[in-house]
Amino acid sequence: MGLEEKEKYRKFCESEPVPIFSQPWWLDVVCGPDNWDVLLFEKGGTLWASMPYYVKKKLGFTTVGMPLLTQTMGPYIKYPAGQKYEAKLTWEQEVMEYFIDKLPSFSIFSVNFHKSITNWLPFYWSGFHQTTRYSYVIPKGMSFDEVLKNCSNDTRRRLLRLKELGIKAHEEYDAKELYKLASMTFGRKEMEVPYSYDLLNNLIQACTQNNSCKIYFADDTEGNKIAGGLFVYDKNTVYYLVGGIDPAKKNMGAMNLVMFEGIKFALETGREFDFEGSMVKEIEKYFRTFGAVQVPYFRIYKYKNPLIRLYLCLKER
Repeated sequence: MGLEEKEKYRKFCESEPVPIFSQPWWLDVVCGPDNWDVLLFEKGGTLWASMPYYVKKKLGFTTVGMPLLTQTMGPYIKYPAGQKYEAKLTWEQEVMEYFIDKLPSFSIFSVNFHKSITNWLPFYWSGFHQTTRYSYVIPKGMSFDEVLKNCSNDTRRRLLRLKELGIKAHEEYDAKELYKLASMTFGRKEMEVPYSYDLLNNLIQACTQNNSCKIYFADDTEGNKIAGGLFVYDKNTVYYLVGGIDPAKKNMGAMNLVMFEGIKFALETGREFDFEGSMVKEIEKYFRTFGAVQVPYFRIYKYKNPLIRLYLCLKER
Protein backbone atom coordinates (compact mmCIF):
# COMPACT_ATOMS: atom_id res chain seq x y z
CA MET A 1 0.00 0.00 0.00
CA GLY A 2 1.07 3.62 -0.42
CA LEU A 3 0.03 7.24 -0.36
CA GLU A 4 -2.76 6.69 -2.86
CA GLU A 5 -4.39 4.02 -0.67
CA LYS A 6 -4.01 6.15 2.45
CA GLU A 7 -5.71 9.04 0.67
CA LYS A 8 -8.57 6.71 -0.32
CA TYR A 9 -8.78 5.65 3.29
CA ARG A 10 -8.91 9.23 4.56
CA LYS A 11 -11.86 9.94 2.27
CA PHE A 12 -13.52 6.68 3.33
CA CYS A 13 -13.26 7.74 6.97
CA GLU A 14 -14.91 11.05 6.17
CA SER A 15 -18.06 9.28 4.98
CA GLU A 16 -18.12 6.22 7.26
CA PRO A 17 -18.36 5.97 11.08
CA VAL A 18 -14.90 4.40 11.42
CA PRO A 19 -13.94 4.24 15.13
CA ILE A 20 -11.62 6.97 16.37
CA PHE A 21 -8.78 4.52 17.07
CA SER A 22 -8.60 3.69 13.35
CA GLN A 23 -8.82 7.26 12.07
CA PRO A 24 -5.80 8.27 9.93
CA TRP A 25 -5.01 11.35 12.02
CA TRP A 26 -5.06 9.21 15.20
CA LEU A 27 -2.73 6.64 13.68
CA ASP A 28 -0.34 9.37 12.50
CA VAL A 29 0.13 10.38 16.15
CA VAL A 30 0.23 7.05 17.98
CA CYS A 31 2.11 5.06 15.31
CA GLY A 32 3.99 7.73 13.40
CA PRO A 33 2.96 8.50 9.78
CA ASP A 34 5.40 5.95 8.34
CA ASN A 35 4.66 3.10 10.75
CA TRP A 36 1.10 2.28 9.77
CA ASP A 37 -0.59 1.21 6.59
CA VAL A 38 -4.06 0.11 5.57
CA LEU A 39 -5.67 -2.70 3.59
CA LEU A 40 -8.68 -1.76 1.49
CA PHE A 41 -11.38 -4.07 0.14
CA GLU A 42 -12.96 -2.79 -3.06
CA LYS A 43 -15.61 -4.46 -5.19
CA GLY A 44 -17.65 -3.16 -8.08
CA GLY A 45 -15.88 0.18 -7.93
CA THR A 46 -16.90 0.72 -4.29
CA LEU A 47 -14.69 0.74 -1.21
CA TRP A 48 -16.42 -1.54 1.29
CA ALA A 49 -13.97 -2.30 4.07
CA SER A 50 -10.67 -1.27 5.62
CA MET A 51 -8.10 -2.69 8.00
CA PRO A 52 -5.34 -0.35 9.20
CA TYR A 53 -2.36 -1.96 10.88
CA TYR A 54 0.66 -0.87 12.89
CA VAL A 55 4.06 -2.43 12.21
CA LYS A 56 6.92 -2.44 14.71
CA LYS A 57 10.32 -4.06 14.16
CA LYS A 58 12.60 -5.02 17.04
CA LEU A 59 15.47 -7.51 17.40
CA GLY A 60 14.80 -8.87 13.95
CA PHE A 61 11.12 -9.58 14.64
CA THR A 62 8.20 -7.86 12.92
CA THR A 63 5.09 -7.25 15.01
CA VAL A 64 1.67 -6.23 13.74
CA GLY A 65 0.20 -4.96 16.96
CA MET A 66 -1.45 -2.23 18.99
CA PRO A 67 0.06 1.23 19.39
CA LEU A 68 -0.01 2.99 22.76
CA LEU A 69 -3.23 4.70 23.94
CA THR A 70 -5.26 2.74 21.39
CA GLN A 71 -7.99 0.35 22.46
CA THR A 72 -8.93 -1.40 19.21
CA MET A 73 -8.11 -1.59 15.52
CA GLY A 74 -8.85 -4.44 13.12
CA PRO A 75 -11.37 -4.53 10.25
CA TYR A 76 -14.14 -2.03 9.57
CA ILE A 77 -16.79 -3.48 7.26
CA LYS A 78 -19.59 -1.78 5.37
CA TYR A 79 -22.41 -4.10 4.27
CA PRO A 80 -24.49 -4.03 1.08
CA ALA A 81 -28.10 -3.04 1.70
CA GLY A 82 -30.68 -5.72 2.34
CA GLN A 83 -28.32 -8.56 3.17
CA LYS A 84 -29.78 -11.56 4.99
CA TYR A 85 -27.85 -12.94 7.96
CA GLU A 86 -26.33 -15.77 5.93
CA ALA A 87 -25.23 -13.35 3.23
CA LYS A 88 -23.72 -11.08 5.86
CA LEU A 89 -21.54 -13.90 7.19
CA THR A 90 -20.49 -14.81 3.66
CA TRP A 91 -19.57 -11.18 3.05
CA GLU A 92 -17.51 -11.04 6.26
CA GLN A 93 -15.68 -14.20 5.21
CA GLU A 94 -14.83 -12.76 1.81
CA VAL A 95 -13.58 -9.48 3.29
CA MET A 96 -11.55 -11.06 6.09
CA GLU A 97 -9.96 -13.70 3.87
CA TYR A 98 -8.87 -10.92 1.54
CA PHE A 99 -7.31 -9.00 4.43
CA ILE A 100 -5.57 -12.08 5.82
CA ASP A 101 -4.06 -12.81 2.42
CA LYS A 102 -2.81 -9.21 2.08
CA LEU A 103 -1.27 -8.83 5.55
CA PRO A 104 2.46 -8.10 5.56
CA SER A 105 4.88 -10.79 6.69
CA PHE A 106 5.06 -10.86 10.50
CA SER A 107 6.55 -12.74 13.43
CA ILE A 108 3.80 -11.66 15.82
CA PHE A 109 0.23 -10.56 15.14
CA SER A 110 -1.71 -9.29 18.15
CA VAL A 111 -4.60 -6.90 17.54
CA ASN A 112 -7.70 -5.99 19.53
CA PHE A 113 -10.73 -5.98 17.23
CA HIS A 114 -13.53 -3.46 17.77
CA LYS A 115 -16.48 -4.84 19.71
CA SER A 116 -18.67 -4.59 16.59
CA ILE A 117 -16.66 -7.45 15.05
CA THR A 118 -18.24 -10.60 16.48
CA ASN A 119 -17.22 -13.07 13.76
CA TRP A 120 -13.54 -14.03 13.67
CA LEU A 121 -13.93 -17.46 12.07
CA PRO A 122 -11.95 -16.60 8.90
CA PHE A 123 -8.96 -15.77 11.13
CA TYR A 124 -9.45 -19.03 13.05
CA TRP A 125 -9.47 -20.98 9.81
CA SER A 126 -6.18 -19.28 8.91
CA GLY A 127 -4.43 -20.40 12.11
CA PHE A 128 -5.04 -17.34 14.28
CA HIS A 129 -6.19 -17.56 17.90
CA GLN A 130 -8.53 -15.49 20.02
CA THR A 131 -8.90 -14.44 23.63
CA THR A 132 -11.92 -12.54 24.87
CA ARG A 133 -11.48 -9.23 26.64
CA TYR A 134 -14.14 -7.07 28.24
CA SER A 135 -15.12 -3.45 28.44
CA TYR A 136 -18.06 -1.78 30.16
CA VAL A 137 -20.49 0.34 28.18
CA ILE A 138 -23.35 2.68 29.07
CA PRO A 139 -25.75 2.52 26.10
CA LYS A 140 -26.85 5.67 24.35
CA GLY A 141 -30.41 6.81 24.89
CA MET A 142 -30.33 6.54 28.68
CA SER A 143 -31.01 9.52 30.91
CA PHE A 144 -28.52 10.53 33.57
CA ASP A 145 -31.07 9.64 36.24
CA GLU A 146 -31.29 6.12 34.80
CA VAL A 147 -27.51 5.84 34.93
CA LEU A 148 -27.46 6.93 38.58
CA LYS A 149 -30.17 4.41 39.39
CA ASN A 150 -28.00 1.62 37.95
CA CYS A 151 -24.90 2.71 39.88
CA SER A 152 -23.85 0.97 43.07
CA ASN A 153 -25.04 2.48 46.35
CA ASP A 154 -21.47 3.43 47.24
CA THR A 155 -21.00 5.33 43.96
CA ARG A 156 -24.17 7.34 44.54
CA ARG A 157 -23.15 8.11 48.14
CA ARG A 158 -19.73 9.31 46.98
CA LEU A 159 -21.35 11.67 44.49
CA LEU A 160 -23.54 13.22 47.20
CA ARG A 161 -20.56 13.47 49.53
CA LEU A 162 -18.50 15.31 46.89
CA LYS A 163 -21.25 17.90 46.53
CA GLU A 164 -21.36 18.37 50.29
CA LEU A 165 -17.58 18.91 50.35
CA GLY A 166 -17.75 21.47 47.57
CA ILE A 167 -15.69 19.41 45.13
CA LYS A 168 -16.46 20.51 41.58
CA ALA A 169 -15.53 19.39 38.08
CA HIS A 170 -14.71 21.59 35.13
CA GLU A 171 -13.48 21.31 31.55
CA GLU A 172 -9.90 22.39 30.91
CA TYR A 173 -7.34 21.36 28.30
CA ASP A 174 -4.22 21.05 30.44
CA ALA A 175 -2.08 18.14 29.25
CA LYS A 176 0.66 18.78 31.82
CA GLU A 177 -1.69 18.55 34.79
CA LEU A 178 -3.35 15.46 33.36
CA TYR A 179 0.00 13.74 32.84
CA LYS A 180 1.06 14.75 36.34
CA LEU A 181 -2.02 13.12 37.84
CA ALA A 182 -1.59 10.01 35.66
CA SER A 183 2.05 9.78 36.82
CA MET A 184 0.87 9.94 40.45
CA THR A 185 -1.55 7.08 39.82
CA PHE A 186 1.09 4.85 38.24
CA GLY A 187 3.65 5.93 40.85
CA ARG A 188 1.37 4.79 43.66
CA LYS A 189 1.58 1.31 42.13
CA GLU A 190 5.33 1.66 41.64
CA MET A 191 4.90 1.62 37.87
CA GLU A 192 6.20 3.84 35.08
CA VAL A 193 3.70 5.65 32.89
CA PRO A 194 3.66 3.53 29.69
CA TYR A 195 3.36 6.58 27.41
CA SER A 196 5.35 9.81 27.28
CA TYR A 197 4.08 13.30 27.98
CA ASP A 198 4.88 14.26 24.39
CA LEU A 199 2.73 11.45 23.02
CA LEU A 200 -0.19 12.40 25.25
CA ASN A 201 0.15 16.09 24.43
CA ASN A 202 0.38 15.45 20.69
CA LEU A 203 -2.67 13.20 20.83
CA ILE A 204 -4.68 15.80 22.74
CA GLN A 205 -3.71 18.44 20.19
CA ALA A 206 -4.77 16.18 17.31
CA CYS A 207 -8.05 15.33 19.05
CA THR A 208 -8.73 19.01 19.69
CA GLN A 209 -8.08 19.85 16.03
CA ASN A 210 -10.51 17.11 15.03
CA ASN A 211 -13.13 18.03 17.67
CA SER A 212 -12.76 14.61 19.28
CA CYS A 213 -11.92 15.00 22.97
CA LYS A 214 -12.91 16.42 26.34
CA ILE A 215 -10.72 16.84 29.42
CA TYR A 216 -12.29 17.23 32.85
CA PHE A 217 -10.68 17.93 36.21
CA ALA A 218 -12.04 17.82 39.74
CA ASP A 219 -10.80 20.58 42.08
CA ASP A 220 -10.74 20.64 45.85
CA THR A 221 -11.99 23.69 47.77
CA GLU A 222 -8.56 25.33 47.44
CA GLY A 223 -8.59 25.04 43.65
CA ASN A 224 -6.09 22.20 43.41
CA LYS A 225 -6.64 19.64 40.66
CA ILE A 226 -7.05 16.32 42.44
CA ALA A 227 -8.40 14.14 39.61
CA GLY A 228 -8.56 14.36 35.85
CA GLY A 229 -9.61 12.40 32.79
CA LEU A 230 -9.26 12.47 29.02
CA PHE A 231 -12.29 11.34 27.03
CA VAL A 232 -12.07 10.84 23.27
CA TYR A 233 -15.02 10.35 20.97
CA ASP A 234 -16.17 9.51 17.47
CA LYS A 235 -19.63 9.56 15.88
CA ASN A 236 -21.00 6.77 18.07
CA THR A 237 -18.96 6.49 21.26
CA VAL A 238 -17.21 8.44 24.01
CA TYR A 239 -14.21 6.54 25.42
CA TYR A 240 -12.47 7.05 28.75
CA LEU A 241 -8.82 7.00 27.70
CA VAL A 242 -6.51 8.48 30.36
CA GLY A 243 -7.10 9.34 34.00
CA GLY A 244 -5.26 10.15 37.17
CA ILE A 245 -5.82 11.11 40.78
CA ASP A 246 -3.80 12.61 43.60
CA PRO A 247 -3.15 9.60 45.89
CA ALA A 248 -3.41 11.82 48.97
CA LYS A 249 -7.02 12.63 47.99
CA LYS A 250 -7.93 9.24 46.54
CA ASN A 251 -10.51 8.34 49.18
CA MET A 252 -12.56 11.44 48.41
CA GLY A 253 -13.80 9.78 45.22
CA ALA A 254 -13.15 12.79 42.99
CA MET A 255 -12.50 10.53 40.00
CA ASN A 256 -16.17 9.58 40.10
CA LEU A 257 -17.04 13.21 39.46
CA VAL A 258 -14.72 13.29 36.45
CA MET A 259 -16.22 10.09 35.09
CA PHE A 260 -19.75 11.42 35.43
CA GLU A 261 -18.80 14.50 33.40
CA GLY A 262 -17.68 12.22 30.58
CA ILE A 263 -20.82 10.11 30.89
CA LYS A 264 -23.08 13.17 30.83
CA PHE A 265 -21.35 14.46 27.69
CA ALA A 266 -21.93 11.10 25.99
CA LEU A 267 -25.61 10.98 26.91
CA GLU A 268 -26.25 14.60 25.98
CA THR A 269 -24.73 14.10 22.52
CA GLY A 270 -26.51 10.82 21.74
CA ARG A 271 -23.45 8.58 22.14
CA GLU A 272 -22.70 5.49 24.19
CA PHE A 273 -20.02 5.66 26.88
CA ASP A 274 -17.23 3.08 26.81
CA PHE A 275 -14.99 2.73 29.88
CA GLU A 276 -12.39 1.32 27.44
CA GLY A 277 -12.17 -1.91 29.33
CA SER A 278 -9.70 -3.40 31.74
CA MET A 279 -8.77 -6.94 32.60
CA VAL A 280 -7.21 -5.70 35.87
CA LYS A 281 -9.47 -6.93 38.67
CA GLU A 282 -9.47 -3.72 40.74
CA ILE A 283 -10.14 -1.49 37.72
CA GLU A 284 -12.87 -3.78 36.40
CA LYS A 285 -14.58 -3.63 39.78
CA TYR A 286 -14.47 0.18 39.74
CA PHE A 287 -15.98 0.43 36.23
CA ARG A 288 -18.70 -2.02 37.19
CA THR A 289 -19.92 0.27 39.98
CA PHE A 290 -21.25 2.73 37.38
CA GLY A 291 -23.92 0.24 36.31
CA ALA A 292 -22.50 -0.23 32.82
CA VAL A 293 -23.08 -3.31 30.66
CA GLN A 294 -20.25 -5.81 30.21
CA VAL A 295 -19.33 -6.05 26.51
CA PRO A 296 -16.82 -8.52 25.03
CA TYR A 297 -14.29 -7.81 22.32
CA PHE A 298 -11.62 -10.03 20.78
CA ARG A 299 -7.85 -10.00 20.81
CA ILE A 300 -6.78 -11.89 17.71
CA TYR A 301 -3.23 -13.22 17.73
CA LYS A 302 -0.77 -15.46 15.93
CA TYR A 303 2.86 -16.22 16.76
CA LYS A 304 4.81 -17.73 13.86
CA ASN A 305 8.00 -18.34 15.83
CA PRO A 306 7.58 -21.15 18.44
CA LEU A 307 10.10 -19.51 20.80
CA ILE A 308 8.11 -16.27 20.74
CA ARG A 309 4.94 -18.24 21.38
CA LEU A 310 6.49 -19.90 24.43
CA TYR A 311 7.92 -16.64 25.79
CA LEU A 312 4.66 -14.71 25.47
CA CYS A 313 2.61 -17.53 26.97
CA LEU A 314 4.89 -17.59 30.01
CA LYS A 315 4.80 -13.80 30.25
CA GLU A 316 0.99 -13.72 30.32
CA ARG A 317 0.69 -16.21 33.19
